[in-house]
Amino acid sequence: MSKAKVPVDIEKWFTNQAAVEELHNILKSDVFQQAVATLKEASGPSYTSLSQSTDQNNLRYAWYAGYRDAFADLEKLTKFRSPKSQNLSEEWSHIDLQN
Repeated sequence: MSKAKVPVDIEKWFTNQAAVEELHNILKSDVFQQAVATLKEASGPSYTSLSQSTDQNNLRYAWYAGYRDAFADLEKLTKFRSPKSQNLSEEWSHIDLQN
């Protein structure tokens, strides 16, 4: 098992082009995609996993939503952010707020 890594600031992550591209390649691999689909299916709520407790069911659905979001968030780490080309005040300077 590999040693746990220390997290980096999210902005710093996007400046590491090699890491972004390597993660992209990992996430696009057929083995990873099959593993994600398998885990989502195995962990998802089903008729047999429903409880009589609404609170317990709500917690299960909330947990599962977060579980699925984690895979989507990993995907977001593979897309480079576009640099801010202009600040907000310049971008909207053509609008006259006096009227």
